[in-house]
Amino acid sequence: MRHALIVIAAVAAIAACASPGLPPGGPTVSAFPRVIATLPETGAVNVRPNKVLVRYDDVIGEQAAGGPLARNVLISPWDGEPRVEWRRTGISVQPRTNWRANTAYTITVLPGLSDLRGQQIPYGYVLRFSTGATIPTSVIRGVAFDWIQNRALPKATILAIDTKDTSIVHLTVADSTGRFELGAVPAGRYLMRAIDERTPNRALDPREPWDTATITLLDSARTDLYVFVHDTTPARITELRMLDSASIAIVLDKPLQPGVTIPGTAARVLGADSLPVVVRSIVTGADERAARATADSLARTRDTSLRTPDANVPPRRTIDPMRRLDTLPVVAVPVPTRPAPSAELVIKLQRPLPVGATYRVTLTGLRNLLGNSGTTSRLLIVPKPAPVDTTATTPSTRPPAQRRDSTTRPIPTSTQPIAPLRPPR
Repeated sequence: MRHALIVIAAVAAIAACASPGLPPGGPTVSAFPRVIATLPETGAVNVRPNKVLVRYDDVIGEQAAGGPLARNVLISPWDGEPRVEWRRTGISVQPRTNWRANTAYTITVLPGLSDLRGQQIPYGYVLRFSTGATIPTSVIRGVAFDWIQNRALPKATILAIDTKDTSIVHLTVADSTGRFELGAVPAGRYLMRAIDERTPNRALDPREPWDTATITLLDSARTDLYVFVHDTTPARITELRMLDSASIAIVLDKPLQPGVTIPGTAARVLGADSLPVVVRSIVTGADERAARATADSLARTRDTSLRTPDANVPPRRTIDPMRRLDTLPVVAVPVPTRPAPSAELVIKLQRPLPVGATYRVTLTGLRNLLGNSGTTSRLLIVPKPAPVDTTATTPSTRPPAQRRDSTTRPIPTSTQPIAPLRPPR
């Protein structure tokens, strides 16, 4: 009996060695690899490591979502793309040059690293330490917005440049809702900059949308940044069309400063006889759409108020906005407080324009987002109304005539005898 038990145990051990198992380092404790240790530890002071080590509880991939691992790691203060090495269950991080003395550092591992199956890790990690005796507790917060699209700008690059020493640049990236936070920043005066990067080099390149603001940081500060392309050329007309017989819709190649009233004298409409058409007003396309939507809503309200409610129609169901539809946390997306710029205008005329006539529309004094103004003009041909299709017939409400069955003989209506059928020859 004892010999049989020894044989069974040996077979079980061999089977266990031959069966596939988890990689070295212990089982995974979560759906994705998580950081379990760093060297130095977060919050450490008076340290100056050769390399910063970040260890995970499982093996991570050698590439990140944006390409090399270095693109997913930020070191603030920033001196260029860091040197990042893959170490199977972790990474090592070094600055481009050297660690500064008496400086608090923030190392951010952005979401985008992957596991062995290629699935991207949806969360990041932040580590702070200091080569000096203290870590500042002051923080800069804010939101980056796309001013033209009037929405929050996710993943915007955020820079805080020290105005006394421009070589000191603190760096972070906005989250998926446009919010950002720069911690461990010493008190001082900073030039804040948000960039909607087309080239991921953490620097401002030509034609990239950006915005700046200057702040004074004591213990905390907040600023919102509205990025846009800083184009110095004046706005130009790209499209003209008739909105109705006495309204001209205009599309510009760049938006104008919001909140600025455009006088009617800024537009000039001249016909072939060189006689100007009187311009009543100039409004933005957004204001015109809002006015028309309000008028349509009032018209529908007046129409429905005359109707008698049907008792057989069940009441409309309402949804409680406080009811949770799922168990996931809902993160509110920030709403811009600055009015959105518009690249659409509507010229309202004193009288309708005749069909087929040609006019030259000229705009002067329109200021772009940088305040630069100029003159632009374009020809407008008033289109003829679309011809009515006379070949289309209105469907008749008369019921369709029944087709006679040719296989049966009609019932005689007279008293004359019916001639007998002749057989075919």
